[in-house]
Amino acid sequence: MPATNRRQFLAAIPLAGAGLAAVGQGQDGTPTSSVGAVTFGFITDVHHGTHGKDQVARLTPFIDAAIARRPDFILQCGDFCCAKGGISTARDFLAEWNRFPGARHHVIGNHDCDYQTKEELLEAWQIPHRHYSFDVGDFHFVVLDRNHFIDDEGTTVSYANGNWYPIHRKGGPGHLARVSCIDREQLAWLAKDLAATDKPIVIFQHQPSGVGSHEGNWDAVNFAIDSHNARRGRVQVVAVLAGHDHDEQHSIRHGVHHLTLTSSTFGMPPNGSTTYYESSNPPFTFITLDPARKEMRIEESRTTYEEQEAMKPEHLWLTPPLLRARMLALG
Repeated sequence: MPATNRRQFLAAIPLAGAGLAAVGQGQDGTPTSSVGAVTFGFITDVHHGTHGKDQVARLTPFIDAAIARRPDFILQCGDFCCAKGGISTARDFLAEWNRFPGARHHVIGNHDCDYQTKEELLEAWQIPHRHYSFDVGDFHFVVLDRNHFIDDEGTTVSYANGNWYPIHRKGGPGHLARVSCIDREQLAWLAKDLAATDKPIVIFQHQPSGVGSHEGNWDAVNFAIDSHNARRGRVQVVAVLAGHDHDEQHSIRHGVHHLTLTSSTFGMPPNGSTTYYESSNPPFTFITLDPARKEMRIEESRTTYEEQEAMKPEHLWLTPPLLRARMLALG
């Protein structure tokens, strides 16, 4: 599929009055970048196995595009493999992901813990820890794990084999504050990790904190970010990218871009998870961090609904299958 048809970099969106330099395009239609820029492929909420659907075919267009594009790394931002029976039933799916020959990174999502433990995920995904960080070029990247719940005794418990569902389904005042939590150990690690680098920082987490659904102790994540940036006297943590909500949202909080990006698989209208996107053309994107221009560029992704005629017309507008192009000023 030609890159000019699959990915189109469209309108630039200047923020806070910043004047942004014009971005040229290469022969394949993708934007050119300054020396030192970092590009990564981003996909989220693939939900392999959800509702019995095999998502190998949905993953293939992303991997094909990444192999052709050759970004610095690829990353899935959680709810990757939710297959009943656990990770052992997803060998073909993981083999498709591993077909990309470069660096591959994973964020743990809540549904990734429905049928397996985090230890099993780490082994299958070949990542060093449930939370970790890495450097690429002039940028520092942090992967967080927000998958803990607070039990009836007030103890923080790590998600495993769907143990968080009773709290989530219990309902009542404050029940969402007891799921999607970050643990104290990880918060202490995060503060040390941020303090140890002078590079601009991008954080990945499955559940959002600055925009979208506010579950768990999301404010603790933002406090760590804001406190660090205040100590440095600049916006060093420049962006926080998430999934979980299945739709695209953006806000700027104390100079930090908070984004949730569209699920590659389905939206969630009030009548249930019926808005499956076309599997051969799922939403995903490539994101470029350009230190010279101080920009983050997110490339557009368009798709269509599967069996759109079966959807109620009043729900069509709720989850438009579009991930918009954005050009965001950093710092």
